[in-house]
Amino acid sequence: MENIEENEDSLNTEEEETSTNDNVDEETAEELRERLKKAEEIAENQRIKAEKAEKLAKKPKEEDTSKKSDYSLADIRALSKVHDDDIERVEKFVKSEGVSYAEALKNEDLQAILSSREEKRNTASATNTGTSRRGSSKPTGEKLIEDFENGKMPEDTDALAQARMEQKKAKNKRS
Repeated sequence: MENIEENEDSLNTEEEETSTNDNVDEETAEELRERLKKAEEIAENQRIKAEKAEKLAKKPKEEDTSKKSDYSLADIRALSKVHDDDIERVEKFVKSEGVSYAEALKNEDLQAILSSREEKRNTASATNTGTSRRGSSKPTGEKLIEDFENGKMPEDTDALAQARMEQKKAKNKRS
């Protein structure tokens, strides 16, 4: 009888373990479903973001077109006399004074500023502001031979030898 009770107890224990394993498997399956659902949501969000980025990349920039024509015809005519470097200065003056471009260009203060800038540009273009150096000229064969005969050894001895050979050929042709 004890054996029967022990067998029943062991069967009950095995059933409990099996049911516990089933519960664990069910929980794990539910957790896996939740993880899968979250992963699918993340993937969908990333796909939507990528599509939005592609659409933005394909659209031409509208900001550039809005900046093209802020000037009226009168403003364009007035600014046609202004140097390209001075246009920003004129715009700043117009905004600060609240006048039209034509009126701004008639203003003595702005005229003084623009004439000063024009003078600086003229001076800069007249003077050599570059740091250009004279290029080193390659000495001629005659100069190399002459320097050698005066006791100056040239840096390029191959050029000296070539010059002497050409000199001898020229003498042979004359004879």
